[in-house]
This record gives sequence, C-alpha cells and structure tokens, in this order.
Amino acid sequence: MTSSRIRWVLVAPLLTMALTATGTAGAAEGRTAPARTTLTAAADPTADGASTAPAPALQTAAFAAQDSCSRLPAAARATVPDAVTACVRVDGGTATAPRTKTGAAAPATADLAADDPAGDGLGTEFEPDTDDPEPPPPSCVLTSPGTWTWSRTGGLCLNGAEVTYTLYDANGKTIGTGLIQVNSTLATSYKSLDLNETITAKLVRVTGDVKSLVVKVQVACGTGCTTVTKQPWYGTSELTPGLEKTGKTKYNGGAFAADTTRSSFRTSYKMYVTMPGATPVDPSASWSSPATGEIRCDKEQPRLRGCVIPTDEMPVLSYSRAHEKYGIVVPIYEEIMRRRGTDVLHAVNQTKANANRAATCTPFTNLYPGVAGKDSCDEFPPASTAEGGQDGTLCAELTPQVVNGLWSAPATWPTRPASGNETCLRLHITQRANSSAGGVLGSLRKYQRLVDGDPFRIEFTA
Repeated sequence: MTSSRIRWVLVAPLLTMALTATGTAGAAEGRTAPARTTLTAAADPTADGASTAPAPALQTAAFAAQDSCSRLPAAARATVPDAVTACVRVDGGTATAPRTKTGAAAPATADLAADDPAGDGLGTEFEPDTDDPEPPPPSCVLTSPGTWTWSRTGGLCLNGAEVTYTLYDANGKTIGTGLIQVNSTLATSYKSLDLNETITAKLVRVTGDVKSLVVKVQVACGTGCTTVTKQPWYGTSELTPGLEKTGKTKYNGGAFAADTTRSSFRTSYKMYVTMPGATPVDPSASWSSPATGEIRCDKEQPRLRGCVIPTDEMPVLSYSRAHEKYGIVVPIYEEIMRRRGTDVLHAVNQTKANANRAATCTPFTNLYPGVAGKDSCDEFPPASTAEGGQDGTLCAELTPQVVNGLWSAPATWPTRPASGNETCLRLHITQRANSSAGGVLGSLRKYQRLVDGDPFRIEFTA
C-alpha cells in the first residue's frame, strides 16, 4: 500500500465533510480506494493499514458462600471416634468484590442482482467472508481467585473456589479440617451445541484428625440443556494433601422447546465430601454458575448451531476503507451512520432480512444486464438488520466510483438526485464488492452467534 493524496468531490450533496484527506490508499474494484475521512471517529490503524479488534472484556462475579452440616456416619467415626459432626463451607476463598467489564416475505426477485451469489436464498450477510480467518478456539483463562470469569465467546471459568471440611466433637470443638480448591473451565462453540468442561479438585491441606478425604462431583444444567456427562471422575480413591482429581463433564444446549429456537441456562454443581469409608448420601456443597453469565444456545443460523454467553459488551462490525474488495463503499456507509446518529445496529433473522432486502432493492435496474457480476444492489443499513428495509424510493441511489484518483458517489439517475438527508442507500456496485461487504457481517453473525434482536456496533477504520 502507498500513501497518496485522494481528492474527494461533493456530489448531490451526499458527503458534506472531508472534501480532501490524506491517508492510506488501497485497491477497490481495481481502482484506488478512498482515504480516511473525518466523518466519524475511527480506530487507529496498525502499520499495515489494518485495524486491530479490541480484546473481549471479561465479566466477573464473586463466588457465593454456602454452608452445610450433618452428623458423621458410623463408618467414618470408626477411625475418628471423637468426631460427631462434619460441616462443609464453600466460598470464594480470596475473592474480591465483583468487577465490571473492561468492554414470510417474498424473496428478492431476479431483477435485484441481489447479494446472493450462491443462489441459496441466504445472502452474503448470512455467509462469512472467505477472507476472514477462523476465530481462535475458546480458552477461558483462570484469573482472579474466588471469582467466576466469562466473555461472549471465551467460555466460563471458576477460579479458586474453596471447600472447607471441618470435623467437630460432641462439644462443638474443631478436631480436624481439610481445604479443597476447585477450578472449572467451560468452553462454548459457535458451531456446536456441545459444551465441554474441565473440573479440578485439589486437597490443599489438612489438620488434626482429617488425614485424607474422598471428593465426588456431579453437574447438571437448566431447562433447554441436557447433561451428557454428569461426573468428571468416578471411584472412591482418597485425596491426600497436594493431590488432585481432574476430569471432564459435558452438556448439550439443544433441548429446545417445540416453539423455540434458542435456550438460556445455567450450570449447577454438587460436591460430596466424606471421610474415607463413609458413603455419601447428600451433597456436602452445591453452587451454580452466575445468573449474569447465562449460556445461550440457538439454532437460528442457516447452517450452524452453537452457543455463546451474551454480555453487555456488543460485538463489533469493522469496515476498512482500504479493503481491496469493498473499500469503495465504506465512506458512504460511514456518512449514513453519521446521519443516523448512532453506531449501533440490531440483527434480524433470515425471513426478516429477505423482506428488508426486497423493500429496499425491488425494483432494481441493473446497469449492465448483459455482464454477469458487474452491477448489484447493495442496501445500507444492511437488510439483515432491524434498521434495514427502508423503502428504496426514500434511499439515496448512488454509484460510487474512483476515476483518476478522484472518488465520488454520483446519483445513478440524473432525474433522481440525492438530497443529502437520506439515511439509507441503494448502491450500484459489483457483485464482488457486494459479496465481500456482506460477508464481513456474515462472519460476525456466525462467530458471535448474532440472533434476532442482538445489538452490535459498527466501526470504520483506515
């Protein structure tokens, strides 16, 4: 990429600012892409002109303490005659206060030359951009001790919950203790309803008459979810100080009710802690994942089913002005969002998207009917958003172009000039640019599991 001076032209007054700008130029439609404008704020570019997506903000919640006491069974008292009662307390150990986050309509007609090159009725806004790499696998990182930690696509972790086992004699005097530390990591997937979890229980220390303990764990999940593997480990082997048990559990979020396409649920845990030789009857301790970290699974996307953990941090749709394929349309998108006065859009399902696309792009006159892929209708805001679907006769109909380094977006029809107040677009662009721009949104929908009603932000970078 080279740095160049790009001249901007005011056409029918669509763009009202940034008539000249200096920035990084790239190829778009085989021509020079527009430079960075000053229409809206943009993220700082990296050295190669690409923007860096912000890391997901972690959500946290402190672990809630619980207590449970019961008489010690005779089998256990055989080795500790003075013991009468065993109590178990589960809490967050060295927990700190909770932290806030750091971050059926008629289908489009053939006249549209719509953004659906595959001909499957999905449109590129439901198909990922082939230029976008697969996201990294979910990796929940254990952070602050005594807390739950999660993000939308990174999974859910419990770090350092402490289970304290205490023996009391007939006078209520403590005669022995055992401290167990519990960690768990649960991974979600954008392309699977299966949720895999690893649980670890470590006996950290013992005192007095407690020399070892037997620890068992059983998991479950709420309505809409099925527990596939309920216990991370089996058997009654004893834990002595420094030893730990690690195993895997599994859930499936596909137990959708007959009239639903998504489910939200929490996971729950029961721990049975006993002295060697005792048979566990009731759980010694129980806890659940945080109410603010509900897992959501859905089957609303055309091809894949999957799960996320929605948070207040909205996913970000990022468009680069220097992008080789779709960069030519970004300044117009940017101006429209400036006029709308917000950077937030809301996803809709495929049925609504089809209706929106038809509303904006029907009828549509192909400027090059005999040349495949040279002209198509690109609607903005996108048809797959609640903000899309405006009456096409009320939208600016433009043909963006770059000729001899001069970028412009003239009105397609001289008899229908743009007023400069429109808040929606019908653009005449190549199918290549249309598919690429739609595919960026398709990638976001897929990897972030955007479902009907989900908000997301749109940003524009160099």
